[in-house]
Amino acid sequence: MAKKHQAEEAEKENNVVDMAEFRRKQAKLKARRIIIWLSVIVVLLVAGILFAQNYYNKVYESMEVLAVVDWTPTTGSTILPYGNDFVSYSSDGIHCTNAKGQDIWSFSYVMQDPMVEVRGDYVAVADRGGRNIYIYDRTGTIGEISAPSPVQMLRMSAGGVVAAVLDDINTTPVYLYYHDGTVISYFRTTMSRSGYPAAIGISDDGRLVGVSYFYVDNGRITSRVAFYNFGEVGKNETDNLVSAFEYPAELVPMVEFLDDDTAFAVANNRLMIYEGAQRPASISENALTEEVHSVYSGSGRLGLVYYDKTGQSKYVCDVYDQKGVHECGIHFDADYKEIRFSGDQIIVYNSSSCEIYTTKGKLKYRGTFDDSVYLMLPGSSPLSYVLVTDAGLKTVRLK
Repeated sequence: MAKKHQAEEAEKENNVVDMAEFRRKQAKLKARRIIIWLSVIVVLLVAGILFAQNYYNKVYESMEVLAVVDWTPTTGSTILPYGNDFVSYSSDGIHCTNAKGQDIWSFSYVMQDPMVEVRGDYVAVADRGGRNIYIYDRTGTIGEISAPSPVQMLRMSAGGVVAAVLDDINTTPVYLYYHDGTVISYFRTTMSRSGYPAAIGISDDGRLVGVSYFYVDNGRITSRVAFYNFGEVGKNETDNLVSAFEYPAELVPMVEFLDDDTAFAVANNRLMIYEGAQRPASISENALTEEVHSVYSGSGRLGLVYYDKTGQSKYVCDVYDQKGVHECGIHFDADYKEIRFSGDQIIVYNSSSCEIYTTKGKLKYRGTFDDSVYLMLPGSSPLSYVLVTDAGLKTVRLK
């Protein structure tokens, strides 16, 4: 019995030793795995920092052509970006084309002065002074709106809600439609009551509409920026009006939304930022000392272009974030056709040349095109682009 007991005790001791050794090996293995993972993270972090430093500090000197696709523009057409695709339109029709030069859809019409709005996946087309509004998405026609009076202004949300300013005999109605033609709501304005609409904007979700009115007060032009809420909050307010701001002796020709709850307006002497998903409030005003030449927005930023009075360049573009904070000023001499905000890039181009800056104002590229360019679209990577040219569609990359 004694020998058996001693054997059992020895086996227990061996088991204890084995378990201790097992736990020690497991802890060592776990520590090794942690070290490996930390090493991988450090390597990736260093690589990311080096890539970022190289990307932000490097100035590219040329563009290499990666691919060319046959495409011929319609004579007299206007071309607008549509995500990674584009639409081209004229007085007799509209086409949606992808980067491979293939028509996604194409429709004919007859219009004297077509107005085209592109937002998100939706496109709206109406003849200024006409009564029909045609709505498309990436599948083709999805709706047709018949307005009760002639359409004067047209805006569309990223969700497919259409805002239309109409022209009636004694009033100026503002209608809000779903893309299938269903009336969401409407209100009527008069010169004596609220003024004449000079500009209109709509939030991405279609809930908020901003309207800039102007009227004459004691012999001087005065503006009023009003916001209407067509959600639950606005139902209890007269004409859905939830907030308004007066600007004596000023003209406000532009009001736009950057997203669902941020809007901006540009007056002759100031930039105004409004914030609020239900009742927009004024959160920022920036005084403008020079006359604004043009305004561009995108990717949560906006740019105001002036003639450069310092003599450093012909133009200067002041860039602001959605809080109204000035981020940078970029100087350039080219007579630009368009300025696009795409991620952390600011693309300034015309038909023969382009300049690309970071949102910190650092020049990344300056060069000329081999062919006449109608449109410059961001490509699949930060350094690639699609050029819509008179010689076809070109995919290029900075190098």
